[in-house]
Amino acid sequence: MPMISEGSEPASVEVRPSAPLELMWVVHNSEAGHELEGPMASLEPLRQELGPKLCSFWGDGVRGIAEAVVLAQRSGTMFDLDLERYFARFDEAALMTGNPSLQSEPASERRLLYARLERLRTDPALRAEYKALLQSVWEPVRAEWETEGKAAVLKVVADWQSRLERGAAYRTLLERERIWPGRPEFEELADAAAAEGRLVLSPGWFFGVIHVVEIDGTLYLGRRFRTPDQEGARRHVAKEVAGSLKALADPTRVAIVLWLASHPASITEIAKHFKLSQPTVSAHVQVLREAGLLEERAAGRSSLLTVTERRLKELLAFAEESLLRQFPKD
Repeated sequence: MPMISEGSEPASVEVRPSAPLELMWVVHNSEAGHELEGPMASLEPLRQELGPKLCSFWGDGVRGIAEAVVLAQRSGTMFDLDLERYFARFDEAALMTGNPSLQSEPASERRLLYARLERLRTDPALRAEYKALLQSVWEPVRAEWETEGKAAVLKVVADWQSRLERGAAYRTLLERERIWPGRPEFEELADAAAAEGRLVLSPGWFFGVIHVVEIDGTLYLGRRFRTPDQEGARRHVAKEVAGSLKALADPTRVAIVLWLASHPASITEIAKHFKLSQPTVSAHVQVLREAGLLEERAAGRSSLLTVTERRLKELLAFAEESLLRQFPKD
């Protein structure tokens, strides 16, 4: 992939490590529907143990814990190197009112994240349960973070800061031509944040390829800096791309995707339309759900499923970006 040429970059672009963002990624990786390999292999036991509970806790279909990152910002602990203060201030932050901007999130998911924050504010029992769940996620990885991750992250932070001071563009640190394939609006969002001194970059030990989180004007961009050996990286990419495209590898699933794009429907209605048994449709829906293609909304006693153009673009762009990154650079 071509690299963005270096140029003048505002000195106010920050590079900061973040234990709360590390927690966000530990949860995200633990929610994966596939075995964790390569740099994330150490999280596989955690995924097997807590993955199902993490996926089902909110029951709203939104993967990840953006609401927990909001609490880190509200509690002033976003750039802490451990989570002691974060958990100590968790309740205080959860009781704060008002909805964060969250421009990085699609409007449909933003509403669900606001609902999560409201439930945390008004339901002490749920708040205590959620806090305990996050603590149970962090505890098994804390030793790895303390003995390996923290020092490695701080070393990369110093390197990134030095490169910015020498005039490097922030995109060279992200090592991406496009910040987020399928979400072109992120390009303008990031450039504006950089120009206005609202951009914070973070290298991460437990991070994935990239994250973009906007909260009340501040844009947090981060990426993983650990990579496996080249052959291992190719095997990992092959498995991830094949897994993501599995949803589109069956003609029936593709037909369901195309129909749901213009006809939101329940599983029963899908089965009736395609003249398939309900268990067969449920199996197809599960594959589509794991690929992140489906959006779901309540409709009486049932749920209506739909597929948006945005979600399909993101899946295809992820596959394209992952594959092209493996090609030799000119």
